[in-house]
Amino acid sequence: MKITNIGVNQVNPYKRNQQQAEKAQQTTKPTTDQLEISSAAKSLQTKSPVEVEQAERVANIKAAIDAGTYKVDAKKLASNILDYYRL
Repeated sequence: MKITNIGVNQVNPYKRNQQQAEKAQQTTKPTTDQLEISSAAKSLQTKSPVEVEQAERVANIKAAIDAGTYKVDAKKLASNILDYYRL
């Protein structure tokens, strides 16, 4: 075992690392996140008149189904199904 070269640095070699870590923590600024929403994205968030009409129509159909007054035209439904699968 070598006994020479004993000094303060060899007594506590971790203190330098600890001091550097503390210095790094003091110099860093807290970061904050920012979010900017474009005008195009803002316009997409609002509902279009078509969506409002569709929502009203769906609500009316649901109310009619719950009340038991909703009637389906079987011939029209079959015709639409055939037209869909013919394409």
